[in-house]
Amino acid sequence: MPERRVHSSPVSRLLGALALLLALLGGAPGAVTPGAAAPQEIGELYLALGDSLGVGLLSSAPETRGYVARLHGLLEQGAGRPVILRNLSVSGETTRTMIDGGQLAAAQAALAEARRAGWRVSPVTIDIGGNDLRVLQGADDAARETGLVNFRVALAQIFDTLIAATTTGGIRQTDMIAMTVYSPAGGDPKIARSDAWWIARFNAAIAEEATRRNIAVADAYGRFAGRERELTWMPIDFHANNAGHGVIADEFWRAAGYDTTPPTLEIVAPVAGALSRAVPTIKVRAGDQIGVARVELRLDDQPLPAPVYARDLGLWIGYWDARAAGGGQHRLTVSASDAAGNTTRQEVTLTR
Repeated sequence: MPERRVHSSPVSRLLGALALLLALLGGAPGAVTPGAAAPQEIGELYLALGDSLGVGLLSSAPETRGYVARLHGLLEQGAGRPVILRNLSVSGETTRTMIDGGQLAAAQAALAEARRAGWRVSPVTIDIGGNDLRVLQGADDAARETGLVNFRVALAQIFDTLIAATTTGGIRQTDMIAMTVYSPAGGDPKIARSDAWWIARFNAAIAEEATRRNIAVADAYGRFAGRERELTWMPIDFHANNAGHGVIADEFWRAAGYDTTPPTLEIVAPVAGALSRAVPTIKVRAGDQIGVARVELRLDDQPLPAPVYARDLGLWIGYWDARAAGGGQHRLTVSASDAAGNTTRQEVTLTR
């Protein structure tokens, strides 16, 4: 039988060489190499992408109490100037509907429009995954495994599309932050095949896909753990309440890394030394460029009742019943924290 020869065209040879090069480099067609993260900086426009959480559903006033609105306020405070907000979140969104339903395309259009206007878009926040999990609730393990694979692929496509739209000259111009999914019913993620276990696996996918692309991660899961009834409408509804939206906003703000300055702190009273009263008043002055989120008191490493902020005095006021303590020296520790998690501590030694 005569030898059969296959003649390749120059184009096919070029494609073959390109495929070989991609294989040698470990790349894949359609993959986007993450640009180096630009210095963290608040831009002229904040772009929010997500599902019903981003919409602010079941907060008392989404335009002011939803996490997007609250984070927008923190961004304007941090920048010291107005910041434009574009919230493209859609209730019920999954990773697949974000791609196919138009939200991702709208984000690309918004980024292109901002670039033409000379505006820097930063940050871009992404909360997605809760509905991917919800549609799999009650499914068997095989369906959930397939759902997890599909979720990871779609999430990677979303991230890569946004990276491509925000990278110029190999440098990403936008700070991007992705959020993990909180577990509304709690549960032990160590119990294999439980709902909590599956949520942990989806969150691992979010963290892995984000981290490999230099995308920051806002850990809503960790912030809600053990506080589900306090921060959501459970057992009536799984959505976050006003307090939950506040926690999410603070977590995005922390993950963004824009605020690295800890609060100022002064223990006004009592002064170090012998106590003059059996129930001394604790007075603390604390300040922060964005705002003090909380002040905590501890005596000999044991928590005291939370102090109350007296606005007319500009002081945090607390009390300690020294009659319940033994004689001798005691250490009063005061800490002040801001929304980004920066903390300042001071202590005084008191003698009873």
